[in-house]
Amino acid sequence: MRVLAIAAIITSLAAPAFAAEDPSKAEQYRFEEQKKKEAEEIERAYKDALKRTTREQPAKKTDASDPWRSLR
Repeated sequence: MRVLAIAAIITSLAAPAFAAEDPSKAEQYRFEEQKKKEAEEIERAYKDALKRTTREQPAKKTDASDPWRSLR
């Protein structure tokens, strides 16, 4: 009976050690999360830049509005 109790105590103390995450996996997870945040930040900046640019066509050149027409 004592042997079973001692075995149960040792098992219950050792179980959390096996359940702990592997440090390399935790580091890899943090690295992936950081990369994901950076990608989202870049995407947001790209979309903001697209919003700032206008999609209007450039004005058509006319002879009256071209001051360099005689030099070409």
